[in-house]
Amino acid sequence: MYNDDDWIDESEYPDERDMDDFGDDSPADYDPLTLGYIGDERPTFWTPRNLLILLVVLVLVGALVLPLLLNVIR
Repeated sequence: MYNDDDWIDESEYPDERDMDDFGDDSPADYDPLTLGYIGDERPTFWTPRNLLILLVVLVLVGALVLPLLLNVIR
């Protein structure tokens, strides 16, 4: 159901002073409760966890495909 309380009201938009001070750029958000990331601080994709998952997947795929390839080569 529609609820007006969920929408941003006029007081939450940047005012003219903020737009004059910052232009198109906004200041960095250092609030620990913020959603998203601060500036360009983003986690890399190749974390140790993702590398371990890749290794396990490659071993499983190799274990499934290698016997089939060996049968074809013989």
